[in-house]
Amino acid sequence: MDVTQLLDDALRDLTVQQDRAHRTITLIPSENSSSTLARVAYLTDATNRYFFADGDDGARRFPAGRAAGRVETHLAVPLLRHLTGAAHVNIRPLSGLHAMTLLLSALTSPGSTVITVDPRQGGHYATSALAKRLGLRCLQVSGPDPYHLDLEGLTEMVIRHQPALVYLDVSHGLFPLDIAAACAAVRAGSSTARVHADVSHTMGLVLGGLLPNPLTQGAHSFGGSTHKTFPGPPKAFLATNNAGIATAVGAAQYDMISSHHLAGVCSLGISLAEFILTDGPGYARTVVAAAQALGAALAAAGLPPQAAELGYTGSHQLWLDTTPAGIDAPNAAARLDDAGMRVNVLDDLPGLAGKPALRLGTAEAVTVGLDAADMPYLAALMTAAIRATRTATAIAADVAALRQARTSAHQLPPDASSYRRAADLVATIFGPSLPAPAGAR
Repeated sequence: MDVTQLLDDALRDLTVQQDRAHRTITLIPSENSSSTLARVAYLTDATNRYFFADGDDGARRFPAGRAAGRVETHLAVPLLRHLTGAAHVNIRPLSGLHAMTLLLSALTSPGSTVITVDPRQGGHYATSALAKRLGLRCLQVSGPDPYHLDLEGLTEMVIRHQPALVYLDVSHGLFPLDIAAACAAVRAGSSTARVHADVSHTMGLVLGGLLPNPLTQGAHSFGGSTHKTFPGPPKAFLATNNAGIATAVGAAQYDMISSHHLAGVCSLGISLAEFILTDGPGYARTVVAAAQALGAALAAAGLPPQAAELGYTGSHQLWLDTTPAGIDAPNAAARLDDAGMRVNVLDDLPGLAGKPALRLGTAEAVTVGLDAADMPYLAALMTAAIRATRTATAIAADVAALRQARTSAHQLPPDASSYRRAADLVATIFGPSLPAPAGAR
């Protein structure tokens, strides 16, 4: 085994990954692109450090992460409290599913009943299975159509089964849940059931103020991942104004999470600061406007997404059945991929009866600089790729040109003082050991 060759190949693969990222447009709803500034945190010594903000005053047990820990306590946590309006935030979960595990464990006990959203209604595929692994009895609420919950049915279910927790989670959602109505439905059936809103997919829309804060809508807690509509790193958080819930989550966290990836927390703090400094509300509005514009443009080109009668979407997602164009979703996705556009192919989208379809999202496209005005052109490129009316090579060149012509209005510009500080930091990290690029004099 030639390990040196394997390492060289790995670095070459990462180079290809990075190069393609600058020439392609990703339309996957569960992904986004954190800024270069936010990614710098992963190059630092914080990547290797533990930090326990609670119960370790002065970081005595793990002092090596003390300085980076201040980024958590002085930047990430205060900004999250500001954006969520929550008295208590927990940023130790590593992902949305990790936060789900922590929350379910903290607010239930084996044998408890939990109500979740039926996957056929857009609920996350793993919630029920995870609840059962924790020894919980899991029931699922559905709805009269793919976009709305059966609120009367939810109340009846709560009255009959008296759940400890109603966990509202949607991963396939064109239209955000009416959390206030769902909370009212739960309260009509129980005075003790807690409601948690997992808004992983719409986090950026919530923190940007475009969607209501679940805590003001009656939810006892909310949270989720920070790398979908929110343009941050792969992390997650939980937020609440209920001290009892915060204590329960903290107790569960002590047993379930050791390293919470301090560099990721620092990256999240930087992303939160950028979100505030570069008009997070404007970003949220643009994400939804772009999705609606893309839906209308695809429809005009003869590829109408689902829910045309409702305006296609009220979030970042679009669902596209390509079979009317004479091509199935897997082959359509392959053509898009060859042309520099990345999409999901899923066979469990609500209302499509198991037919594979494309799940599209506009969050990352907006993050890297596109807006609603670009969507007709993007739709034309997508249509040409799906229908194979032009060569994939020619379309990919146009995609790359569009990608490179746009500058993000929702990340700090390269001439910002923060980037100068980051450049100094990177120079400190690599120092004189960094070789000159090949061919440099």
